[in-house]
Amino acid sequence: MNDMALTPNVPQYWEILYEEGRDDWDLGETTPALLEFFEHSSCPKTGNVFVPAAGRGWDADAWAKRGHNVVAVDFCSSAFDALEKLSDSNSNLTALNTDMFLLNMYDGKARMKQFDIIYDYFSFNSVHPGRRDECVEMWLRMLKNDGLLIGFFCPLGDEKYGETPPYSISKDELEVRFKGIFEIKEKIVPKKSIKDRTGRDRAGREEIWLLRKIL
Repeated sequence: MNDMALTPNVPQYWEILYEEGRDDWDLGETTPALLEFFEHSSCPKTGNVFVPAAGRGWDADAWAKRGHNVVAVDFCSSAFDALEKLSDSNSNLTALNTDMFLLNMYDGKARMKQFDIIYDYFSFNSVHPGRRDECVEMWLRMLKNDGLLIGFFCPLGDEKYGETPPYSISKDELEVRFKGIFEIKEKIVPKKSIKDRTGRDRAGREEIWLLRKIL
């Protein structure tokens, strides 16, 4: 089946990309900008971490190796198999094969409480733009009151949505969506941006936002 006949809302869409080697977002290692963020003064040193749409789990594993208790989810089998292997060798990492939109802290499979931290690496930009409200609602369900959302947002800009993810978003739209539910604590421009799926450098189009839940 042609992946263009599918949408990012279903695991088959991502499965095709993994199977055909078009998973260019997967570096086979921890995202350089995350390792850079670990050295930043605003990076939390403690707290349990939720990682939605974790892919093969390189970043989730890095959080766990840093000493955080981490729950990472993905609904694509190819990604989850790799994520599960990482969790088997890291007691701080729990892997769940589920749709992030269906998961909540009351789910018996999760056996968890709300999280101190959500680390969202591009999942907000990768879900269909029509589901962005659902993504924010998921964050609110999973995050403790006064919890911290660490969002890697890219591409930032006013260009029209492309046909495939990641879909662009403007800073103005982000601020409107977060008003009254998240306090924007800080915006960080990473120095170690990588190229995007079109070969363009993400520098200037990628930011890390630190958001404190206030609702």
